[in-house]
Amino acid sequence: MGPEIYTMLELQSLWDKVLAAKNEIARSRHAIDFWRGEMKAMEAKMADLRSRVNQLKTNIKQKELELHDVESRIQFLDSKKNSLKSQREFDSMLSELETLNKKKDEIENNMLQYMEDVDAIEGELDVFQHEMPKRLNQIEKDVEELQNKLESLQKEAEDNAAQFNKQITELPPDLRARFAKVIETKGNGIVPLENGICMGCHYQVPVYVKDEVAKSKAVTCTNCGRFLYFKN
Repeated sequence: MGPEIYTMLELQSLWDKVLAAKNEIARSRHAIDFWRGEMKAMEAKMADLRSRVNQLKTNIKQKELELHDVESRIQFLDSKKNSLKSQREFDSMLSELETLNKKKDEIENNMLQYMEDVDAIEGELDVFQHEMPKRLNQIEKDVEELQNKLESLQKEAEDNAAQFNKQITELPPDLRARFAKVIETKGNGIVPLENGICMGCHYQVPVYVKDEVAKSKAVTCTNCGRFLYFKN
């Protein structure tokens, strides 16, 4: 294996490490965003439960006022029974009482439903408030670990990139430019040639290319432009 091919293989190894670190960095950042989103979702859920409880309690108070007005009207009509002078007035009063009593039943049913809803939501809120601190604490630990990992990965990527930039100068200028371009665009700048087939694009290269590779010369695939080598 010629020195130029050997150098390119070392460079490829460094570049692979850079790409692997960058991919892991992207995954770590995605995980951090996910967990931070979970924290915001939990806080939003808590706020929503509290808001619903407050609204239901407000509804109950409004119904209490409505109920008080209806009951007051019923009491007033009851107090007038003995003072009615005609059957028509009595029938009218009975009709209004019937309507008011139905309204009273409706209000009481609404209040009962609101109270049941409050109990259910407050029960959910109690569980949430009990579990939330533990969950948030675990999320904070996970995020901290991911951030530490992120810093380590960033340093690893920077170190390998620096080594790559230093070592690529060992290639002749013409090869250096071609190799840098192909590795940047395709990720792998040098790949094995197996049975005359480029392992980068799976193209059957011409015989003369295969002969040049056999001589350990720095040649590229005529299809994808990657440099080729024979595995020992």
